[in-house]
Amino acid sequence: MANICTTNYVIEGEKEELDALYQMMKEQQENHLGCLVKALGKNPEEVECRGEWTDLERQGDTLCVTFETAWTPCYEVTSLMKEAYPSLRIFYKAEEPGCEVYLKNDAEGKYFPETEEDVCPFQLMTEEQEQLQTRIIRGIMNGSVGVKVTKQ
Repeated sequence: MANICTTNYVIEGEKEELDALYQMMKEQQENHLGCLVKALGKNPEEVECRGEWTDLERQGDTLCVTFETAWTPCYEVTSLMKEAYPSLRIFYKAEEPGCEVYLKNDAEGKYFPETEEDVCPFQLMTEEQEQLQTRIIRGIMNGSVGVKVTKQ
């Protein structure tokens, strides 16, 4: 069993796109990320989408949701969301304490500022780092050998 990564998202965008995504997620019979991938028009077998969402809430000009996934945030799922709804800006803060993974992409601290309650400092992620992490996880899941990781 993988360690659970809890990722809190705050999503900004055009009202129509936020409403459409919110409605799509609300209408799902199950909160599995695979169901969301399918609703976004992709095959869940081809996307890393192991996990589920909770706490879906439309708040003012944002949509808030929590994903619980294996090891890391589900970057492929949020990429699909941005493909389907181009105005979206997705901010997150992820915690997987078992392997001491603490990540976020909110550079300005708009939604997820550093606080004294934080267990550890959060590593600020770029899109390039997210793509690298996605390739590494895919390699692990597919049993690929020779994955080389360099620290930037």
